[in-house]
Amino acid sequence: MRVDHLAFQRATNVSALGFVLQAAFGTVLLVLGLSMDDTATVVASAWALVGLVVWVGLLIVFHQHRQERLEALETDELLQTSGETAMFEGGSGVAARRLRLIYRWVLPGFSLLMAVALVVSGWLVVGFMNEARAGVSDVEFMLTVHRGWLIAVSLSFAVVSFIFSRFLAGMAEFPAWKNLRAGAGVMVGNALVMLAVAVGVAFRFFELPGVIEGVAWGLAIFMFLVAAEVVLAIVLNVYRPRTAGEYPRAGFDSRGLSLLSRPDSFVRSLNEAVNYQFGFDITSSWGYQLILRSGVWLAGLSLLSLLAMSMFVVVDGREEGLRLRGGDIVETAAGEVQPPGAFWKWPWPLEYASLFNVTEVRTLPVTPAEAEMSRYDNWTKVSKLEGAAKDAEFIVRPSQLGEKETQALMADLAAADIEGASDDRWAIIRARLILGWRVRSASEAGGGLLQYLDFGSTERARRQKLTDRERMLRAIAYGEATRTFATMNLDEVLTTRRGDLSAMLAAAVQKKLDALDAGIEVVSVDVPMVSPPEKAVRAFEDLPVALQQADRTVARAERSRTTTLTSTVGDSRFVDEVVQAVDAVDELRHQLEKASDDERAQMQQQLDEAVATAEALIRKGGGAAYQLIAAAERARWVDLLGKQGQATRVRGQQAAWAAAPELFKQRSIMQLYGRYLPPMRKYVMGVDPERLDLNIELRELATPNTVFSESLLKEGEGEEE
Repeated sequence: MRVDHLAFQRATNVSALGFVLQAAFGTVLLVLGLSMDDTATVVASAWALVGLVVWVGLLIVFHQHRQERLEALETDELLQTSGETAMFEGGSGVAARRLRLIYRWVLPGFSLLMAVALVVSGWLVVGFMNEARAGVSDVEFMLTVHRGWLIAVSLSFAVVSFIFSRFLAGMAEFPAWKNLRAGAGVMVGNALVMLAVAVGVAFRFFELPGVIEGVAWGLAIFMFLVAAEVVLAIVLNVYRPRTAGEYPRAGFDSRGLSLLSRPDSFVRSLNEAVNYQFGFDITSSWGYQLILRSGVWLAGLSLLSLLAMSMFVVVDGREEGLRLRGGDIVETAAGEVQPPGAFWKWPWPLEYASLFNVTEVRTLPVTPAEAEMSRYDNWTKVSKLEGAAKDAEFIVRPSQLGEKETQALMADLAAADIEGASDDRWAIIRARLILGWRVRSASEAGGGLLQYLDFGSTERARRQKLTDRERMLRAIAYGEATRTFATMNLDEVLTTRRGDLSAMLAAAVQKKLDALDAGIEVVSVDVPMVSPPEKAVRAFEDLPVALQQADRTVARAERSRTTTLTSTVGDSRFVDEVVQAVDAVDELRHQLEKASDDERAQMQQQLDEAVATAEALIRKGGGAAYQLIAAAERARWVDLLGKQGQATRVRGQQAAWAAAPELFKQRSIMQLYGRYLPPMRKYVMGVDPERLDLNIELRELATPNTVFSESLLKEGEGEEE
């Protein structure tokens, strides 16, 4: 083929056609993806739009080749007319220099731009998919409902891209058009991307939406691989030796994609590689030729074998299965739900089977889960939760400690008409709940696999990591936990009934699920942590210390009370009776003080009877109170008998007084002298005192206590004088 400006003009026109097709593919896919809410189509459009960089580079380089050929043609004409060649030697024309600059800088720049664009696009896709899976933002992997239209468009674009890539690969066989291999690679990439999208959408007809999500991940990885190949090609072009006048291969000319654009060359390369490994022309042998000649039949036989194998389904002993046809359940002799064993069905895709494990215990965090496992339940050290969440809080009844004091305070506040004096008081706790559940078997009572499938779906809403069914299950468990905690007081939740919380919550959740025909068995509701609010933890830790101090004080007072009452009453059996009897006496005395005159006699009689009863009980006990009463009675009797003896002596002296009063008087005086003045000298004067005038100074005898203070002496006193 003659290499002139017309050849490069044709290459430029083909490049322009490729640019138009590439732009049409990218624009249509982008518009369809945004209008039909399909994320995979938008991801595919990213590859198509980035591919425009290749076509722009081809347009520039082929146009410059055309300019260089025109310049060379003009140079040849000038040489023929002028005959001077020195000024035109070396290909130093402007167009030639520009062409060399394009190969040296422009094409590597476009290649680097394509690599960066592919990396950025792939990175955005990966970030989008991670956010959609984590559910931490508003992003969501959208799936269009127009599946048929999307498959038709994708397959049409794939066919057009592959045919055009084959056309470009054929043109690239000529040296002047070898750069068209880059366009062929981009077009075959379009075919691969759109075929993958079509396959992923086709699987959605079989309720397998995860395939199209895998296609999106695969497209991102595909972009990274192509970008890595482009960067590697740029680096290798720097060190790859070339002959004079040879232009380097563009970095965006992917070797892998170019190979896929010419599968026949791939087969030839494979044949040559096989011959080289075996050391002889094995491709000419009858076995190799047989494989090539009968390969289609062998592939068909393999496909038929796979279809036949898809007709036989084995249900594991831990599973139950469903036979589905177009999404509808097909009933067999065993019923709608297939028990463990084997059953036959029509080949895929006419019918397919869906198996479910009904023995696996699944766990579902009802409250925010811990980001790291804590070694023990420490109220003061709050564990980190996933997503920087906070512990769920529940309302419970208030503590029963100090209930009387609290009621008295509330009564006082209500009497004073103070706001906040309502009796509807509550407390708050923190708790972490983990639900363990499994699907019930069809043979069990209370539901089965069909009820479980009717209970919600496996779809994930926007910004959600859980399916709709799991979110419903979590909401039910959370609601039942709230109701259960609301019926318990703070003491029961934290102490007395802490060990029963798991069983109580499991029973409540199971009852609710049975009422909803969920087909789910609640295995457990684990409560790894339950504690008061974080700000109140310190007060709760101080409470046991205060309670111990209060108990110690009460115990000391009880011991002192018991000791005092026992020592007072004597016999511990009569302590309560004596206390009640004494209280009754005090109450009657208080009533007697307030009683009227008409009631005093009756009240006094009741008081006397109560006193007698109390004294009788005290006498039975024989304690300190009885000893005190007995000592008082003994002292009273001693004093009474002494007074009685004194009175008897006085009555006995009356006869002596009557017989000789003067003598009785003198004798009594002498007895007093002998009693009170025994060591003193005494003088008896026989002269009448009226006839005497005595002046006696008694200095030694002028002592106190000489006054005759008593007129009666006890019996036997003063007789010694």
